[in-house]
Amino acid sequence: MYHTQSMPNEPHTTAPPIYAAEFTMFAAVSYAPAHCPPHAHECFELLYILQGHCRIESENCTYHAGPHDLVIFKPYQTHEEFQLSDIYALVCLRFPAEFISQHRVPFPEFAALPTVVALPQGDTFRTILDQVVAEYQGDDEYREAMIGAYLFQFAVFMRRALQQRPLAPAPLAQASYLQRLLDQHIGGSVSIRDLAREVHMSESHFSHQVKALLGVAPKQYLRDRMIDRARVLLSTPMTIEQIAVALGYDEPTSFFRAFKRATGATPGEVRKTQMFKQ
Repeated sequence: MYHTQSMPNEPHTTAPPIYAAEFTMFAAVSYAPAHCPPHAHECFELLYILQGHCRIESENCTYHAGPHDLVIFKPYQTHEEFQLSDIYALVCLRFPAEFISQHRVPFPEFAALPTVVALPQGDTFRTILDQVVAEYQGDDEYREAMIGAYLFQFAVFMRRALQQRPLAPAPLAQASYLQRLLDQHIGGSVSIRDLAREVHMSESHFSHQVKALLGVAPKQYLRDRMIDRARVLLSTPMTIEQIAVALGYDEPTSFFRAFKRATGATPGEVRKTQMFKQ
């Protein structure tokens, strides 16, 4: 088998450390906030998330991963990991590139894969990885061959899943994540700082990410989406008060002021204009 090397816990002081090629496989659960400082490996590292969520900083990009996501770190890819949930469970596989070729494991081209791959829900992938970890913990002469065979199955199922559902580029997946987060807070009094804390980012970094991936600042995005939703609701029989509640405002006057500030017209004036157009 290949050499196994545990990762020291000392924080890096200059350049992120690069750890020697490893062959190690384990399942782990963390019940307390955890942070893994920037580092890299000479080998591949795969993380399959079983429960909870994490944030990953790598190559000037931010990624979020949750249950059924596969995180792929290529050799020498520097990455930093942040636990975002109270409970965080995963299966970790580290193996040199030679192991893939030696056992002819048909993984997709790693260079073409994003850092985070959303795999189909179900027990298929977890069952295979549980078997991989069980074999790694054994000590008989068939251990390495069995691990290779299970990884072969994992790679085949992964290829089939990717053929059925083409991968979105990682930045697009991140944009979708931030968009969903913002869409959950349209209207009301949530602050950008609160949203940034929810995803464990600084306010400035969060604003930069939203602007870079969605094309507008978060405040502008929330304001634009609120107006879009309000215009749709104003074409229905709902009262102004009901619309304000539907958009998350505690007081109709707060919605009234925000709408007029953004459009230059009152909700009632826009409703009359829309009725006239019809």
